[in-house]
Amino acid sequence: MRAVIKRVGGAVAGAMIAAATLAAPAQAEPASLSGTITAGDTGAPLSACVSVYGAQDWSWVGSACADETGQWTVDGLEAGLEYKVEAEVWDGMYLSEWADGARSYEEATVYSAPAQVDITLDQGGRMEGTLLRADGSPAEWASIDVVTADGSTTVGWAWTDDTGAWSTAVPPGDYLVRFDSWPATQWAFGQESAEQADVLTVAAGEATRVDDQFLAGASVAGTVVADGTGEPVEGACVSVVRTGSDDDNVEWAGEGCTDAEGHYSVDLSSAGTYTAEIYDPQGRFAGELNGDTLVRADATTFEAVRGATTTLDASLAPGAVITGRAVDAKTGLPISGACPAAYRGHAGGYARWQVDECSAADGAWTVRGLPAGEFAMRVDVPEGPSPYAGTWAFRSDTQAGADLVAVTAGETTATRNVKLVPGGTVSGRITDHHGRPVAGAWVNMQGGYPGRAGPGEGRWTAQTDEDGRYTVQGVPPGDYTPFVYADFMGDLAPEWSGNATSRAEAAPVRVKALKTTTFDADLGPAAHISGSVVHADGSPTSEYWVGLVFTTAGEYIGDFDVYNGNTFTSTALPAGDVVLQLANGETGESFWYDGATSREDATVVSLQQGERRELTVHAP
Repeated sequence: MRAVIKRVGGAVAGAMIAAATLAAPAQAEPASLSGTITAGDTGAPLSACVSVYGAQDWSWVGSACADETGQWTVDGLEAGLEYKVEAEVWDGMYLSEWADGARSYEEATVYSAPAQVDITLDQGGRMEGTLLRADGSPAEWASIDVVTADGSTTVGWAWTDDTGAWSTAVPPGDYLVRFDSWPATQWAFGQESAEQADVLTVAAGEATRVDDQFLAGASVAGTVVADGTGEPVEGACVSVVRTGSDDDNVEWAGEGCTDAEGHYSVDLSSAGTYTAEIYDPQGRFAGELNGDTLVRADATTFEAVRGATTTLDASLAPGAVITGRAVDAKTGLPISGACPAAYRGHAGGYARWQVDECSAADGAWTVRGLPAGEFAMRVDVPEGPSPYAGTWAFRSDTQAGADLVAVTAGETTATRNVKLVPGGTVSGRITDHHGRPVAGAWVNMQGGYPGRAGPGEGRWTAQTDEDGRYTVQGVPPGDYTPFVYADFMGDLAPEWSGNATSRAEAAPVRVKALKTTTFDADLGPAAHISGSVVHADGSPTSEYWVGLVFTTAGEYIGDFDVYNGNTFTSTALPAGDVVLQLANGETGESFWYDGATSREDATVVSLQQGERRELTVHAP
């Protein structure tokens, strides 16, 4: 695809302002983007539509469809602002693209309004077929992905209709096709993995037929009973996961819950080695892993076979119960909305499958479904504005210092009152470097960049209103270094308190119980790192890379992705020295810019405020 850019107008207007006169803000000059959409092979007009997005933040600003002559216009833009244009066509043969010839928003050409963008769409080939379920019925509303032969890039996708039929246009080339319809997933033709899949060739102007049928699935079924009595347990659930050595290394495969006779069944998409989690959502029984264990690495595995049902029975022990009351440390009055959480011992994690009940007006809370053992209790008031800071029972700042509560299977243990200390309030206003309020900015009192967890993550966090104002309540007394950030991909730099670009340089903010501390911040222009990832010989990479940005002190401060191409743009960054780490999204293997194996050996990138740095990253 090629785009021809022509300036179609624009003038600079000036005005004299008397020294003592305040002028009203200048109104943005209206502008348009317009052009034609034609076929690259014939030059004929195409029935297609365009969407215009902001060049910095992917915000949609307008759409239009071409008329019978291929002409289109998007009005209501602002002169001088930058935009990107996506052209979409649905005739099943020509290829939708981003102007100028790009496959993604990140690679698209930037156009300054007003401008004319004449777009030619290349002819592709068509992949089409019919997908059936294992029983021969149509696989309606299944998802189809067409990926490059190396499995790295998705170039086309479709949904089956109620007859199982589907079609999508793709560039000429060699491809693999993946079918998804929960719980079934497979590759053409009848294969369980990309490595086994058939490579299909698509030529321009031609259709490639891909008919397939899902393989027979596997299933797991059994009975769940109560320890000791052998009575069936109704309402217990069995969650089947692929084998993993720890809780962070598992893949959920399916779930089923028991009926009145304790029977359950779980359909699986494929054969393989699995383990199971058996638990009671009501908390009457303690959950466990298959093999009567709480340790993932010790769980008993089982094999699921296509076209067959594997029998897996389980017996659950009665759950232990912990009860208590949350009260105000100063007045002794009960606290409503206090929520408990049980953790294993002084250093163990959150006790899985526990069922907690937050306090009502009487301050009483309950945790059910615990196995026998010792637990540290954390009590917080998580919902809505609250003056109370959470605590570990009893009056501890850490899990290691908490008093452990010993429980026995099937018995209820009552604890003494958990006293919540009123925290402090932090409020203020966030502005930009021009003094304008920043709406939607986040203030995190714990001083951490949330990254891929998403904005707003973290305890004692608040978002600004339209006037840039925020309030955080229930902050435990102490010294903090708040972290402030706005739109991840925007033009304002994140910072720590005191306009610091690193946590080590942040100015402490002291919070006192029942007092309000004022903390304001003004955000300066953000720096961004853009560029491309290439192999050592300079050829573009085709892998999916996950990029992380750290300060030289090791603080996580930004992200980027290299996907559907080899280019990237980082999130908003503060000025200062940073290093980049890239991890392969498929293999997990990582390296540091530029080709280093450790952070200590990484090439340092020094950023100025508002700088846009271009880099070429060499993968080893």
